[in-house]
Amino acid sequence: MKKKVAMIALGCRVNQSEGEGLLACFSSDGYEIVNFQEKADVYIIHTCTVTSKADSKSRQLIRKAKKDNQDAIIVVTGCYAQTAPGDLLGMSEVNLVLGMKDRNQVVSLVEGLELGERKSVVSNVFKERDFEGLPFVSTEKTRAFIKIEEGCESFCTYCIIPIARGPIRSRKEKDIINEIMKLSQMGYQEVVLTGIHTGAYGKDFNNKATLATLVNKIIEIKGIKRIRFGSLDPNEVSDEFLAVFASAKVMPHLHLSLQSGDDTILKLMKRPYEKDLYEKVALKIRVIKKDVSLTTDIMVGFPYETELEHRNSMDFISKIGLDNLHIFKYSKRKGTKAAAFPEQVDEVVKNKRASEMKVLKDRLHGMFLKKMVGKTLLVLVEENNDGLATGYSENYLRVKFSSKQCKVNKIIPVKIINVNGNYLVGTEEV
Repeated sequence: MKKKVAMIALGCRVNQSEGEGLLACFSSDGYEIVNFQEKADVYIIHTCTVTSKADSKSRQLIRKAKKDNQDAIIVVTGCYAQTAPGDLLGMSEVNLVLGMKDRNQVVSLVEGLELGERKSVVSNVFKERDFEGLPFVSTEKTRAFIKIEEGCESFCTYCIIPIARGPIRSRKEKDIINEIMKLSQMGYQEVVLTGIHTGAYGKDFNNKATLATLVNKIIEIKGIKRIRFGSLDPNEVSDEFLAVFASAKVMPHLHLSLQSGDDTILKLMKRPYEKDLYEKVALKIRVIKKDVSLTTDIMVGFPYETELEHRNSMDFISKIGLDNLHIFKYSKRKGTKAAAFPEQVDEVVKNKRASEMKVLKDRLHGMFLKKMVGKTLLVLVEENNDGLATGYSENYLRVKFSSKQCKVNKIIPVKIINVNGNYLVGTEEV
C-alpha cells in the first residue's frame, strides 16, 4: 500500500509554490498525496516567519498533525525552520527540521530517519551561492508560478527574510526558458515570475542579465499570452523594465511595494526609495498601460510611527489611488534592527491603524472595480460550474459571468455590467 504525504504551506506565493515542489518529490517516489486534514504517514509544514503570528500558526499545525496520527513523521521546512531550528526541534512532535538547502533530498532524509529519531538539517544560508530548484508542479490549471530567484540582501530593518533566505541566487536563464516552453506545450497560457526579491534577478550573474532581458525572451515563447510578476520595488522599475512592461503580453497589473507613505518611516525601515520616486514610477506605469492595476503592501504601527506619519501614509495612498492594499501590522522579529528600536507602537494603536487602513483599502478597491463597469475585459477562465464561469482579467480582477459552453483555460472577452463585493459581474461577448 502506498504511503501517504500531506503538506500545508503558510505565507507568500513563493512558499506555496515551494510546498507543491516538496510534494512533487514525494509523488515521484510513489507516495500518495492527500489533503492535510486527512490521515498521512508524513506531514510537511512549510513555514513562514514574517510575523510572530505566522510562527504561532506553524506550531499549531505541527501539534495538529501529530494529534491526527501519532505514528506520522512530522517535517518542518521553510523560513521558520531556517531561522529557529532549535526551537522547532524542541517540540516533541517534530521529527525533521529542514532548512533552505537540500530540500530536493527531502524524501531520502525522511526515509533515512531511524525509529524515533529527531533531526535538524539546517546549514548556514549565507554561504549559499547557487539557486536550488524544486520540481515544478501546480494545482492551478491555467496559471503557472515560476520561481526565478532566491534570497534578498536588502536587510530592511523590520524584515527577517534575508536572515531566512540568504543572499541573492538567480536561476539560470536557460532553465527558466526551458521550463516555460514545456509549460506552454502543456497548455499553460499565463506565467507569474516570482522570487524572494524578484526585481534583483540577475544581480549575482557576471553578465548583463536582468529581469527585463529575461522577460524579453519569455515574450518570444509561442503559446504564452500572459506574463505577470511578483512584488517589485519602485527603484527597480527602470526604463529598460518599462519598455518590456509595454509589451502586449505583459499584463496591466503590478504589485509595487510601498510599506509606508511617509519618508521618515521609509528611512527608518531602510527602504531604498522615497515616496516621490514611488509617485513618479506609478505615473509612468499608468501612462504605459490603460486600466493598469497598481497594488501594494502597507505596514502600520512601525516603531516611531506617530499619528501624523500614519495619516501621511494614508493621504499618500489616496493621492496615488492605489487599487488594492495588503495590510500588515508591524511584528517584532528577532535579529532585525527594528526589534531593538525603543519606540515600539502599542498593539491597540496598531489595530486601530490597521482598521483605518482597511477602510481606505475597501474604498479604493471599490472605486477601481466600479471604473471597470461598461468595459470589455479579457478573462482567462479558471473554472466553470454549471454555467457560471470564473476567471481573472488582464488587470487581475476576479470576474464571474454566465456561460455554458466556455471551457477552462480559454481567454474570453467579457462585458462588465456590475460589481458584486470584491468581484466583477459580466456577460460573455460573442
